[in-house]
Amino acid sequence: MSEHLEHDAAPEQIDLTQEDVSLGERAWPVYNLAKIAGFVGIIGGVLLGYFLDRDHTFRRFYFAYLVSWAFFLSIALGALIFVLLQHLTRAGWSVSVRRSAEGLAMTLPILFALSAPVVVSVLIGHGDLYRWAQPISHRADTMHGEGDSASAHDVAEKQGAAGAHQGTQGAPPKDASRVPPLDELTLKKRPMLNPWFFTVRIIFYFAAWSGIAIWYWRRSAEQDRTGAIELTERMQERSAPALVIMGITITFAAFDLLMSLDPHWFSTMMGLYYLVGCILAAFAALILCLGMLQKLGYLQRSVTIEHYHDLGKWLFGFVFFWGYIAFSQYMLIWYANIPEETGWLARRGASTAMEHLHPPDGSGPLNRWTIVSIVLLFGKFIIPFIGLMSRHVKRRRGMLMFWAAWVLVFHWVDLFWVIMPELDIDWRTEISHVHFGAVEILCFLGVGGIFMATYLRFLAKNSLRPLHDPRIHESVIFQNI
Repeated sequence: MSEHLEHDAAPEQIDLTQEDVSLGERAWPVYNLAKIAGFVGIIGGVLLGYFLDRDHTFRRFYFAYLVSWAFFLSIALGALIFVLLQHLTRAGWSVSVRRSAEGLAMTLPILFALSAPVVVSVLIGHGDLYRWAQPISHRADTMHGEGDSASAHDVAEKQGAAGAHQGTQGAPPKDASRVPPLDELTLKKRPMLNPWFFTVRIIFYFAAWSGIAIWYWRRSAEQDRTGAIELTERMQERSAPALVIMGITITFAAFDLLMSLDPHWFSTMMGLYYLVGCILAAFAALILCLGMLQKLGYLQRSVTIEHYHDLGKWLFGFVFFWGYIAFSQYMLIWYANIPEETGWLARRGASTAMEHLHPPDGSGPLNRWTIVSIVLLFGKFIIPFIGLMSRHVKRRRGMLMFWAAWVLVFHWVDLFWVIMPELDIDWRTEISHVHFGAVEILCFLGVGGIFMATYLRFLAKNSLRPLHDPRIHESVIFQNI
């Protein structure tokens, strides 16, 4: 993607001492504002989610919270992968921008704390977020004979019939259950999908991620103080096994956090789908963070248009790669046509069946999830693919920041499309309803505020770039061709 060209000045003649690389106390006003916004957003989301939910449960809050939490988690995970890749490849061009990625990765410990609502929703056993988290006693009624567990659809049909009977007596019809009882297929997955094992896995994932992030940050910060070259060698040596750990844990975390929202559905590509989204989101966030720091007067000498050009190429490449993964998952599910798989896409409007594109009677507007699917196709793949194709765009900081922000917006839409259809399903028709409003906005503000406050705290206490990395001058003279 790039190479290093001859430079008129020798590396030792390039003066970086005059560059402002310390955010210091100037970060605290924004840090305090972000922290306040975070707490207000989360508390407001909890309260509003409870009162707006038709059953007065926390289901709306849980789902809205999971979308935003998974979004910011993806940025942190992608940033950590970026740091590890630079050490693995012994890259010189990225030294100037690596500290910002280290800062994004260092939000992982606080994101572990922010996983509390997700874990609590599982441990309390109501099944409000993950329906498999209900107690074993919440089995579906035996409807086809002794010992045969009813499916969610069968339970919904039975409840719908009961509701219709109530309607004839003057009472309003009863909706199909939003959290159907455990059916036979879900119970077969109980060894994996049970509350305590799920909690242990979440703790293990974050212990691994946070441990790697903290270890690399401490070595990098120690090098700022001592200038010891052997620290770079140690980070390079451990990058390969760390990347293997990241790949495995992110894959299984995607299965647990996203795929298991529908315990009937399975896709071996879901882990890669989320992992590619993590890397894409991290490059977009890194471009925005560096751009904002430079607009404020920092990193004026060590970060050049050449770095933005390379970051833009990575962003463009992963936009295309995400499109390839998304199409591959859709194509394989469509071709196999297995009911447990196709229902997941049908609820998201990605179906040619009329009952999923339109209301059951064939009339009325398109399913709103179909509209979201089309918007996602154009917004996260086709439009940014065309927009980022030009070399000119990648070498204009303002234009590249625009596309980075665009990609992040539609990355959030992507996670919204993956998660929210499981919130409100009519199990008789398996059609899901779209919910977006103040609860989702407050949850984004809450998680995002705490995420930003943590990132700013890191930048305020550390240099904005590595000070004594042996390849820092190689990064400064780096050029694209």
